[in-house]
Amino acid sequence: MDRQLRELLDAAVGEPPHRVGVEAVRRRVIRRRAREYTAGAAAIAVIAAIIPAATGTLGRSPGPSAGGPVVVPTVYVSSSGPGEGKVTPVMIATNTPGKPIKVGRSPGQIAITPDGKTAYVANLDSSTVTPITTATNTPGKPIKVGRSPSGLATRGISIAITPDGKTAYVANLASDTVTPITIATSTAGKSIKVGRAPDFIAITPDGRTAYVANLDSSTVTPITTATNTAEKPIEVGNGPVEIAITPDGKTAYAVNQNSGTVTPITIATSTPGTPISVGSVAAGIAITPDGNTAYVASEGSGTVTPITIATSTAGKPIKVGRSPGTIAITPDGKTAYVANRGPGTVTPIATATNTAGKPISVGRILSAIAITP
Repeated sequence: MDRQLRELLDAAVGEPPHRVGVEAVRRRVIRRRAREYTAGAAAIAVIAAIIPAATGTLGRSPGPSAGGPVVVPTVYVSSSGPGEGKVTPVMIATNTPGKPIKVGRSPGQIAITPDGKTAYVANLDSSTVTPITTATNTPGKPIKVGRSPSGLATRGISIAITPDGKTAYVANLASDTVTPITIATSTAGKSIKVGRAPDFIAITPDGRTAYVANLDSSTVTPITTATNTAEKPIEVGNGPVEIAITPDGKTAYAVNQNSGTVTPITIATSTPGTPISVGSVAAGIAITPDGNTAYVASEGSGTVTPITIATSTAGKPIKVGRSPGTIAITPDGKTAYVANRGPGTVTPIATATNTAGKPISVGRILSAIAITP
């Protein structure tokens, strides 16, 4: 086992990995990290999603116009702590928080429909998803899904919504299933059996296929969205935790945490390519809008590795903060922002030169990052 991975796991579970086995250790790491997000009064919020227009409790439109309501960008932040289970809307123009919205226990990742009308919140401890009407910031009736709907342990996006806004897919980490939710009626459909410990979902730009990373199976399961049918699993590296799909919809990249690699998958044939080596304990991935470069964060190495997509070759690792995880790239593709979970900083990377800038101090135990359009 890689020395850095051994040390990281040893610190996480308090017991040498060679005594308990890699699989058992990884599961303990998942549970431990989930607890970290929900324990203590200072449990960190998850900045989960941003909508282009909100006209209710927080972002009420200043007045009507010929083109409809004035756009009021809003970010929704979920937070967990003793007695907490809330989502706070923040109006970006003034950085003003609105009245917290009560949801289920231990809320995590949030996905917002393409029309911006509804936000869906995955509640880890409640095994539910709460819909929020963004016009009024009112929570709806919780939707029962499988166990552990939130991907807090590895910061995966455990909810993904199809581009047409008709269906949300929720990864149930402890149930080995994915639950489809019909957005028009906020009803959960029949759960879809996938691999062990599904932790991340990505949907192709055409909306035809959802790809599910199965942490404990070392596979990626494609789901045909027209029929909600799970197809044959695709073998990737050890411990896939995140997936990114190129803008042209031709290739999916699975980040394999335990093997420190990224596996490219040809979507047309569901064929995995040669794994690309990155840093130790690979975590997050983001692809530039032009589809030329993928950036992969490695927690164990404290680096971000750029991958040239045309040739599937890894470039020189970029040193950032401790335990980098989630990455977000600006719409113009000029800057990648990396959330460093350990020190609670965000490192900007100039993509033209792959140069890291000065870290920006924010909160602690960072789990997600998102950028306004």
